[in-house]
Formats: sequence, structure tokens, C-alpha cells
Amino acid sequence: MVVLNAFEDIVAELQEIDKLSLPGFKQSPLKVCYNSDNSTETSYDGLGPPLPFATSKIFDADIYMWKQLTASNGDCKAVYEITLDVEDSKFTFKAGDTIGIIPQNDDSDIDFIVSHLNLASTVDLPVSITVDSSTKGNKLPIHIPAKSTLRHVLKYCVELRSLLKKAFLLSLSKYTEDDKERKILEYLCSKEGAAAYSTHVLNKSLCILDIFSIFKTCKPPIEVLLGNLPRLLPRPYSIVNSGLKNNHVMKICFSVMTNNNRKGLTTGWLERLLLNEEITLENGLKNMSISKESLNKQKVSMYLRKNFSMFCLPESLEKPLILIGPGTGVSPFIGFLEERELLKESNQDVKFGDVYLYFGCRNPKLDFIYEEELKDFLAKGTLTKLFTAFSRVDSENKYIQDVLTESGKEVVQLIKEGAHVYISGDLHTMAVEVKEILVNCLVEHGDMTSEEAMAKISHMQKHYQYVVDAWS
Repeated sequence: MVVLNAFEDIVAELQEIDKLSLPGFKQSPLKVCYNSDNSTETSYDGLGPPLPFATSKIFDADIYMWKQLTASNGDCKAVYEITLDVEDSKFTFKAGDTIGIIPQNDDSDIDFIVSHLNLASTVDLPVSITVDSSTKGNKLPIHIPAKSTLRHVLKYCVELRSLLKKAFLLSLSKYTEDDKERKILEYLCSKEGAAAYSTHVLNKSLCILDIFSIFKTCKPPIEVLLGNLPRLLPRPYSIVNSGLKNNHVMKICFSVMTNNNRKGLTTGWLERLLLNEEITLENGLKNMSISKESLNKQKVSMYLRKNFSMFCLPESLEKPLILIGPGTGVSPFIGFLEERELLKESNQDVKFGDVYLYFGCRNPKLDFIYEEELKDFLAKGTLTKLFTAFSRVDSENKYIQDVLTESGKEVVQLIKEGAHVYISGDLHTMAVEVKEILVNCLVEHGDMTSEEAMAKISHMQKHYQYVVDAWS
């Protein structure tokens, strides 16, 4: 991709602008010094970056087993379930809890940065990273170690795929040799180029890897990257199973997303861990499992996270449950149902409330994940009703929003009985639309005005009767 092709509209606009209004430029206060000793150990000034929402220390879990939940050759994203061996972790977890996985940048991305910035001869040498303290307020970013190697920092400490802020773009422009490339970078971070910044950077999720691919002469010192790239944060994942049933293993489920022709950072890495074992899945085999003995003890660094949202079963066993989770959003509800089943066995004198579950995917033959488990819960009576919607199949109900609307009268009756509503899935579309539909159902079948229905949902949210576990 050349600059003229990627930013043809900007080149035309620049010809009509005499002067750009640029943000203030601040020189990077960081300095990288190469040490004469051979110690490549990583250390921080202070304790180093904290683990967000942690309730445990990091545990390196072996991959015990894995399986692909979707068809191998179908028109759908690959979805995997990984079973982690946590027997020695002493973790205590319940349905609805989450873990944080410690990610790492892809080696190919690191190699590209190293090659572009001509760091091959120094990337593995021990370095000290300091900050110019002569200017008030300058300090070493908490995620940047004081001593390490550049390879370690690029792999584990900084987010190479983060969106580029305007101040970062301005810094990059200062180290861009080609005049046309430099002017485009300046325009993107200028007041006049605000719309172009949204169009080309925000909307296209451009990261430093894209900038170096497009702007060939942009070659800043490594200090500029370390001073501007944010921390590579742990990625949260819902736990699929209930630790009350078995706390020696922990299951997570994930789909492999693609953005700008790159697979998701953590999901792509996890997929590579599985598929690089030189084990070929038979085409179309949906539930093939690979055992612990087959895997060469691949490890996943992870920790338990606080359940701030109270995404867990209510204490009252008599309350009905409405579980809404399309795609991989259904995965935490498998743990809910496992836990519910155990509680039923130990509380046989209690009349349990009904459980309605809403699931949606493209095609039941391709990506109906956990189909067997859900139908088993249904047969046992742990799950009262299972509602499904398939967007790529000839049907009136394409999405779970359609099924919710159709069963609105039953949903409203459950809410009147004190039901707890749980929504798991995409924050920006599904979760918002589901809330609107539930409000409409309360208006149509619950004898409420729109204001009363919205107040009802708000009351449920306040008292953790309406809980959302959503991601963007």
C-alpha cells in the first residue's frame, strides 16, 4: 500500500491548506541505555504494573484439553473451548466469574518493528530505561520496566495494536523523512484534519504496525514508541464451568476475531498454541477433543478477577432466570446451569424457579455451540425452555431479539415473579437492543408506560436483578 492510494483524499485537501493548526509537541523524556553487563532480567521501579481487578496471583495453567465447537469448514468464525489444569492453583471460582489472561504480542509483529527500526543488533541486549527528570511531571510509565531487553518490552509490555493518539502521530511525523508522508501525518493530527483522523485512523483502527507499513520513511527512535504506546493489558474471559462441580479444571470459550487482516491478539495466540501441535482436526468434526497427553504442556498465564457486576446466580433459588447469550455469550450460562443442577440435587425440598435461555447463531449445523449440553440440561429439567434463532437459515426468527419479542408475554410474567435477567454478549448492539425490547415487552404485556418500564429495568439493574456481562 502506498501513501497516495491510502490517503488520496488527504493529498488533495492538503493542496488547499496553507498552514496547519498542530497540537503542542513534547519530546519523549525516555532514554534507552544499553548495559555492559549480561543480565537481561526484567525489573521495575517499584512494584510494576498491577493486575486489573485481581483476586489472585498469576498462575501458569497447563492446557489440559481443547475442542473446536464450530464446524471446521463452515461459513462461521472458529470457536474453541480450552480446558485449563488449575489443580495446583488453589483457585475458588463460581459460575459467572472471569479470568484475566496475560497476553503477548505476536512474534511476527515484533519482528516487523525490529526490522523497520533497524533494531536487530540491539533488541536482545540488556537495557536500562530512564526518564529525564529535569522537567516536572516526567516519569517512567508504570508498564515500562527500568531494566529489561527491548524484545521483552515489545512482546509483553506495550500494546502494538492500540489506536494512535494525535500527539503520537505528531511525534511520528518528526521522524518521517519523506515530505509527503510527513505532511499527511501532520494533517491527521491537526485541527483541520479532524474528520480525516476519524475516517482513516479511528474508523480503520490504524495502529503503529499500519503506520510503519504505509509510511515507509517513518523511523522514530524506540524511545518514541515506549513513551506513547499504552500498556498491554490482560484480556478478560468468562469461565464456562462451575468450580462448585470441579475446581481442578477451568474452561474458557473464545471466537477468533479478525481486524485489518489480523487475528485477535489473544485469541489468535491461543489458536496458534492449539493448532501448532501438529494435530489435524477432521473436516467438519465438531466436538473432537485433544487430551492432556497429546499436548506438550502449553501454558496460559492467568489470574482470577473480581466479579464486580455480580454476574452470578442469585441467592434465592426460587427466583426465575432469564439468560440471554448469542454466540459465545452463552458460555458462562453453561456454568450457571451446572451450578443450578448441583443446587437442585442438594435442595430437593425447594421449588426452583423456571429458567429460560435465549441463544442465537448463524446456522445450527455450523455454530450452535454447546447444543448437546443445552439439550441435556433441558431434558433434565435444569433448563425450562430453550429459545433459538438462526440468522442464516430461512426462519421468522433471525435473531434473539425476534424470539424475545415473540415470547414477550412469558418474559413479562417471569419478571413479575421476580426473575433475574442476565445478558452476555456484544455491548454496543445486542445488549442495547435487548434492553429496548424488554422495555417494549413490559409496555405491551405488563400494563406499563414507557417511563414505568424503563424505571422497572433501572430498578432491577440497581438491585442486580438485571446484569450485563458485555464486551465491546
